[in-house]
Amino acid sequence: MPVRVSPEESVDRVRSIVADLSSDISSNFGDVVLTVHPENLVEVVRMLRDHEDLRFHFFTFLSGVDRSAVEKSDDESDEVHRGLEVLVHLYSPEYVMHVTIHVPLPLEGAVCPSITDVFAGALWHERETWEMFGIAFKGHPRLVNLYLPEDFEGNPLLKSFKLPSRVIKPWPGAKDPEEAAGGR
Repeated sequence: MPVRVSPEESVDRVRSIVADLSSDISSNFGDVVLTVHPENLVEVVRMLRDHEDLRFHFFTFLSGVDRSAVEKSDDESDEVHRGLEVLVHLYSPEYVMHVTIHVPLPLEGAVCPSITDVFAGALWHERETWEMFGIAFKGHPRLVNLYLPEDFEGNPLLKSFKLPSRVIKPWPGAKDPEEAAGGR
């Protein structure tokens, strides 16, 4: 039978296990949110899965986010450029806890370690994230396209991706406006 823990207890449990490997641990609407440097990701995910007080046995998803929007800093004097981010979501059915792991990465040359040795379900998610955002997953056994043709250039979910011009084809059911007006 699942044992529901409070949001505060969820954060405390996660903090007690991975505090040394995380730069930030907080709560967001009852879910645990933590930020992890890429070099610590695999170890943190393994600890969250295996620790007796956590048991995050259910891998929900992994995806990317392009946070490259230009923002003004607090003093409005200079702009802040943010890069990419990998998001990993895990769930603990035993303790009814959710955790979202944020892994910040640079916009250029983004590389994140693969968590496929910990959760095999991440295989597909990492391929999709690589294809759509250009984030390479070190240790992934086979990064190949899922959706796009092999000769496709670019990563469609990056904000910098320029949409190609659409080829306009006449609609086969369209009527010539002059014919339609003259046929009355």
